[in-house]
Amino acid sequence: MVFGGFVNGSRVNEICKFNVPSNQTIEGTVCETTQTQEQCPKPRASASSAYHNGKLYIFGGQDDDNNKLDDLWAFDTAEHTWKQIQIQDGDMLPLARSGHTAVTYNNKMYIFGGILELTKELNDMLVFCFSSMKFVQGEEAPNHMDRSPEKRQGTVQ
Repeated sequence: MVFGGFVNGSRVNEICKFNVPSNQTIEGTVCETTQTQEQCPKPRASASSAYHNGKLYIFGGQDDDNNKLDDLWAFDTAEHTWKQIQIQDGDMLPLARSGHTAVTYNNKMYIFGGILELTKELNDMLVFCFSSMKFVQGEEAPNHMDRSPEKRQGTVQ
């Protein structure tokens, strides 16, 4: 699944689902929704997306006026409906950004880097917890990762 980007020079807010059948010809279809434009994310490019439990989560990006965005949306792939994830007052609020990446692992979405302004590249990690539906502070390396200098330099004994 792919969200947003440019089509014929304009930003879009479409989701395209691609299938690769056995003959290796890629087939794509636009996922339609019955919701109004106000109930969907605004058109954008350079957003990140990650899939978790039947939903495609979209974070940030850049709108038609080149504004960086900090909104989070979930697209239910079974119902074809959008829902904006509201950040509550007092909860961690991520910086707006575009050009970042996201992956899901262990019930969390990890968002890395991006661009805040034309000359301000980010080197941070955002963590969104699907259980609490909140952004949480980044985590240390898991216990199973050895961060010793010898291992990082490829001199494993």
